[in-house]
Amino acid sequence: MKILKKGSKLYSISKNKCPRCHEGLFWPYPPVKNLIHNNGDLTKNCSYCDLKFEIELGFWYGAMYVSYALGVGLILIICLLQFILFPSIDVMSLIFFITISVILFSPYNFFFSRLIWINFFVGFSSDRLNKNGEN
Repeated sequence: MKILKKGSKLYSISKNKCPRCHEGLFWPYPPVKNLIHNNGDLTKNCSYCDLKFEIELGFWYGAMYVSYALGVGLILIICLLQFILFPSIDVMSLIFFITISVILFSPYNFFFSRLIWINFFVGFSSDRLNKNGEN
């Protein structure tokens, strides 16, 4: 699949890689471990190409819109699955299940919303050199 190969935005998002070089890690840990052990802090710069991840002050405010869209998508998927699998479910049970799902998926939402947001602004560049001047 070409969309999951190095050089695509989806590669960077799915593999947790720097959006410019696709070599260094964007987040130091997987989603849940990152929130528990690292307080949700991401790496400041790419370890390979030295890209500064926080492009400007307040850059991550835009990731809130991506997070909102991911949350709405999750809610729609949960509702659709509930109506297909359990067509006679009452509204309070549906609201309870949606609430629990949003809480359980919040570390992943936070993790992927920032990865998606930075990929809007930083493109892949195969000719970037790392800090040591090596390809």
